[in-house]
Amino acid sequence: MKSYAIISDIHGNLRALKAVLNDIRSRGIETIINLGDHCFGALEAEETSVLIRQIPMQCISGNTDREILESLNTPYQKENMERVKAELSAETINWLKHLPKTISVDGLLFVCHGTPESDNEYLLEKVTEHGVFVYNDEDLVSKVSGIKERVILCGHSHVNRVIYLSNGKIILNPGSVGLPAYLGKGEYRFAMESNTPHAKYAIVHADGDNINIEQIHCSYDWEAASATAKRNGNDNWAQFLLKGRMPKDLRVN
Repeated sequence: MKSYAIISDIHGNLRALKAVLNDIRSRGIETIINLGDHCFGALEAEETSVLIRQIPMQCISGNTDREILESLNTPYQKENMERVKAELSAETINWLKHLPKTISVDGLLFVCHGTPESDNEYLLEKVTEHGVFVYNDEDLVSKVSGIKERVILCGHSHVNRVIYLSNGKIILNPGSVGLPAYLGKGEYRFAMESNTPHAKYAIVHADGDNINIEQIHCSYDWEAASATAKRNGNDNWAQFLLKGRMPKDLRVN
């Protein structure tokens, strides 16, 4: 049997990342797959990036990793962006430039951040004017029809889910290591909420045709992380980190 630790959406939360890495290490899992969005946010962008590069893992790029690079030459109106760019080293920027968009691991796992085609779309969730809903089986089978691997890994929504499809494939979102809720803005204003403040990741155990999945919640000092976000001028992130859900004054559905 081989086990894979799946992490995603760290968003510069150094305390949460350390907690997850310690838990992975305690279980003796050597293969770590990182679905992107490594350092952007209201927390410790550069320190988090340095730690990620020190630990052997397979990483891909997320939408905020791409946005950091795009903003180097083009003005980019996004909260936290200027502070994050000022903090990141040349080594981190160079590392971000070389991250692939998708990878395949051992012929079993297809790895993307959002969807196979886009780092900024949701594979499992549909955003509507009435809220966020998980696509039905028929829609998901169609969305992953071009993928040969049995297990499809995705992040981006920060909500941990595992969906077993009627065609035998599995879609896994491990949730977010570092940001358990956020307010989305697109055609509709919407909330992504995991409803706990824990640092989240998942484990895939593969034994021949048998696939078993664990969703892991790790405790860490989220009050200290929240205080850091507040000191960095982001009160919303401070609240998201404490509860994993929207505060009443930001609730949209």
